[in-house]
Amino acid sequence: MRIVLVDPLAYTPPYDNALARALAAEGHAVTLMTSPYPHGKAPAAEGYTREELFTPVSSRLFRRSPLRLPAKGLEYAPSVARLVRRIGKLDSDVVHVQWLPRPEHDLRWLRRIADDRPVVLTAHDVLPRRRRAMPVWPDVLETAERVVVHSQRGVEQLVELGLGRERIAQISHPVFPADPLPPPKGRTLLF
Repeated sequence: MRIVLVDPLAYTPPYDNALARALAAEGHAVTLMTSPYPHGKAPAAEGYTREELFTPVSSRLFRRSPLRLPAKGLEYAPSVARLVRRIGKLDSDVVHVQWLPRPEHDLRWLRRIADDRPVVLTAHDVLPRRRRAMPVWPDVLETAERVVVHSQRGVEQLVELGLGRERIAQISHPVFPADPLPPPKGRTLLF
């Protein structure tokens, strides 16, 4: 299966990387469409392809500058146009959208993609962070064939919004075992 993962503004590169690698390990052809990570180096794409087609100028030239935000705003619409064209060329079987930075604007392109292929949306934020996105949020959820959440509470919130339980998949975040910490060195002052 050909899968496109979309994290437009590189909100969660480690998560994207783990998901893309896991899907590729199952035999899927995975393409991650994202932007350059502005806070460091993104994990190496092993077993899948990463295309940094969002906000190419603001993410590179204004990486940590306050000018990045207005530049990113100017670049967003052309980046979305590139995304829609690229997904069409790849002829993917499914598109899995990790984040919608501006749901009130993103609904339009999400519907265009959903007209041609199934769309899965991970609702990391079960409810949108910006109030002005709330009126379109039910439409965003209805556009996706499946919605992934990470908790039972998330499932219940989506059901309260009117999304059918059969369209919601709960995939909990794993808890990874950590190596034990070494004992403290030196003296410890207790109050």
